[in-house]
Amino acid sequence: MTRSTHRIAGLVASAALAAVALAPAAAHADSTTVRDGADATASLSDIYRVTANHGYARLAVTTTFADLRRRSTGGSSSAAIYIDTRPARTGPEYALFTGLQEGTDYQLLRMRDWKPFGDPLSCDHTLALNYRTDVARFSVARSCIGSPATVRVGMRMVDYYDGSHVIRDWMTGQRRYTTWLARG
Repeated sequence: MTRSTHRIAGLVASAALAAVALAPAAAHADSTTVRDGADATASLSDIYRVTANHGYARLAVTTTFADLRRRSTGGSSSAAIYIDTRPARTGPEYALFTGLQEGTDYQLLRMRDWKPFGDPLSCDHTLALNYRTDVARFSVARSCIGSPATVRVGMRMVDYYDGSHVIRDWMTGQRRYTTWLARG
């Protein structure tokens, strides 16, 4: 190679390195999976696993249940996904409440002292129940929950199949959460 060829090759390599260094970082999400195990075995809606994914634009929560059913021959079951966005405050700031049978509705509400208050939020959020895979998928725009830098998620299921023995299943324990997840 001649001196000018080496110089051009060096400039090309330097430009390529600069382009890589200046390229925006790929969007990622901080996520965690919590395994709850079979601790509410008297309920088909026993929580088995909860995965929370705090991405750049959305918070997504995927829950796997023992055996989601479209219809119940007895009482219904429901779930609540609690979203904590403020480390200094006790309790969650938001919660999604939903039935787990086909045709049920869901609502995202503000929370204070573990109690819902105000009207349901009408911002961008969705819930899908998949009875074939026993999975519920909840997704909410971060702007809907105040665009927090960190979040943690808790979950509770209530089964009313036998009214004399209501079954409550908290993910890993009453009012417990995942670890704090930084925004992607």
